[in-house]
Amino acid sequence: MLDRTYSVKEIAKLEKRRFRDEQGVFLVEGKKIIYEALHANAELCQILVTNAFLRQQQDFVSETGLDIRQLTVIANHTAQKLTDTKTPPGIFAVIKKPTLQLNEVLKNDVIVAIDGVRDPGNLGTMIRTADWFGVKGILISKEGVDPYNDKVLRATMGSIFHVQLYVSDYLAHDLEKAKKTGHAVVVSRPEVPSTFSPNEKQKICLVMGGESLGTSAEVDAVADFNFAIPRFGQAESLNVAMSMGIMLSQIAEKTFL
Repeated sequence: MLDRTYSVKEIAKLEKRRFRDEQGVFLVEGKKIIYEALHANAELCQILVTNAFLRQQQDFVSETGLDIRQLTVIANHTAQKLTDTKTPPGIFAVIKKPTLQLNEVLKNDVIVAIDGVRDPGNLGTMIRTADWFGVKGILISKEGVDPYNDKVLRATMGSIFHVQLYVSDYLAHDLEKAKKTGHAVVVSRPEVPSTFSPNEKQKICLVMGGESLGTSAEVDAVADFNFAIPRFGQAESLNVAMSMGIMLSQIAEKTFL
């Protein structure tokens, strides 16, 4: 922990996906998510704090056991360069991305695959929703927003550290592998009749598509079942994160309880 020091200039570059991928690290901000990272034993490279944070948050420093000598102290105007929020939180952490193999994710009986979701708030909420329902394994297609984007991380509210994330270069191919490990591939497709009914003996991979296009044709071709939420009113559609929550609730009644 705290085994690498980055310059402020390097840390500012972590807003870009390419630099995060090159360095294998990402930046989080705020007490809540850093608290979750520490308690999940995430690999922290560096923690940066402002003098104001040290003065005002002594309880947080002592509660988390942070060694003040290992913290990088920065000025308030420097903290502003590391965030797009109007009021910087005063504490940041550079964290190593977990090195996770697909077969580790596929050991979970219930997993979620996310195909092409581009809105950071939606993806972060989906990760948090999966965590709520006890889903550990999550596959995310590379065509969507990066799960280590700062807006995604804020929306997860720390759940990013409670799940196993695997970013897939070719989701349809990885879903084929999920089928070989016994998972029924269940695709959310509101435009077609539902053919899926949860079974407590099933291993399930629930696939959610992007906001406007849904799941890709390649992913649909892999599917064993379609899952559609019945509509009783006149709303044209449901938000993808809300839809996933409803579906996981139905699955959880059979598989988790």
